[in-house]
Amino acid sequence: MSARLLSHPGPTAAGLALVLAAAVLVAPWMGHVDDTDAQLYQVVARHMVQDGRWLDLRYLADVHPHFREHLPFGLWPFAVAIRLGGERTLAPLASLFTLGTLVLLAFVGRRLGGWTMGTLTVLVLATTESFIIYGGRERLDPLLLLLVVASLAPVLAFPPTLRRWLLGALLAALASLVKGPFGLLPFLAAGLAVAWEHRSARWAATAVGLTLLATLPVASFLLADRAFGSGSWWRGYVEVQLFESATGERFDGIEPPWFPLATVAGRFWPGLPLVALGVARSFAWPKRLDAQTPPTPQVAQRLALCALVMLIGLALPERKVWHHALVAYPVLALLAGAGATPFLRPVHSTERRRRLGLGAILVVALACVAFDALRGGALLWRPCVPAAEFRADFDRLTPGDTVLVVSDPPHWRMVAILAAERQLEPFMESTLHEDGDRGARLALVEKHLMPSGPLPTPWQEAGEARGWVLLRRE
Repeated sequence: MSARLLSHPGPTAAGLALVLAAAVLVAPWMGHVDDTDAQLYQVVARHMVQDGRWLDLRYLADVHPHFREHLPFGLWPFAVAIRLGGERTLAPLASLFTLGTLVLLAFVGRRLGGWTMGTLTVLVLATTESFIIYGGRERLDPLLLLLVVASLAPVLAFPPTLRRWLLGALLAALASLVKGPFGLLPFLAAGLAVAWEHRSARWAATAVGLTLLATLPVASFLLADRAFGSGSWWRGYVEVQLFESATGERFDGIEPPWFPLATVAGRFWPGLPLVALGVARSFAWPKRLDAQTPPTPQVAQRLALCALVMLIGLALPERKVWHHALVAYPVLALLAGAGATPFLRPVHSTERRRRLGLGAILVVALACVAFDALRGGALLWRPCVPAAEFRADFDRLTPGDTVLVVSDPPHWRMVAILAAERQLEPFMESTLHEDGDRGARLALVEKHLMPSGPLPTPWQEAGEARGWVLLRRE
């Protein structure tokens, strides 16, 4: 490592951390990845381009023919990418969003506690299992987190001014266009944390007021749809998605109020112990440190309170899903950086220590990445049966062909695989019967649902693999 780089150890370490993160994001491209949500969004974005309708979304003829589960705006970048470069551009685009999130976090961390904190923040987030597995996939979360961190930066990293907070509210409004209230919650939590730090009711009222102001773009779209349009977005998104999720009428989620905390406890590794150090730093521990040494206890308190408000907010809806808690990860990473940074300051005292410190950071980070990748299967994902054991039969189909999927309960992953990878039109049945094939040339049947007697006309068994039986039309 050159003396020139070692003379600027902070930027060098942060740059190396970002290079490592980029390598992690690219690594899953070398394997075969099946992700139900990502493949669903891929198909919806594909249909947006095919239909030329960017506000009237659809998934499949039998599944969400009018897709209103999420607002359309977060899928627009993917639709643009498909139009310009095809579906192969989706994973690189999502990876760029995630890498942008890390660059912003490095900036915020440096502002709050110096280059060491910025570097540690990047490494903590880049080595979590959720980052490795999902950071480079065409989900809504990469763009959401980029806009969330952008909305937090003016509030957390600078002294409060109305102009800065207006900028944060504007970016929070853009985040809400991607994923509704989850784009607004981090900005509100950061504003309340800063207001508490300054013991200022005025800034608390400003945070609430600007959060309400940030709802205007989404509210305007939904109210216009209800008053002047078909009302499908109001019914599908507001009534079915938001209201039923808040009240617990939807059952595709987790209900216990502690679930967001349990999600963080189970998934935010290896950074979770460092979060505990950040909380301890907020109480001015260790005592031997100068209270003015960055990151100061006040910085740690601000981040800890921001994370706490977010987790409380995430616990309020009756319906909870693990990836909703991802919006808290950037602040938790900053808190982890604030906790660990004071213990690494002796590393900068000599050139030899700087060299060893940079090497140690990379070795530890690579070990964490390897552990998470192997545990989560990000690099060892086994190809699905349509891409492996049954590939020859599926290669004979053409895009748009129908495929019967017999499963109980519905196997949404298989449906997403067939729709995204093969551009087929899968439809589901809970049993195999003679009048339910719709002319499909192939059927995938869960083994336990195979009839005990002769197969109904016109099917014949063509293969079996991993709990699935492939049937071919005679």
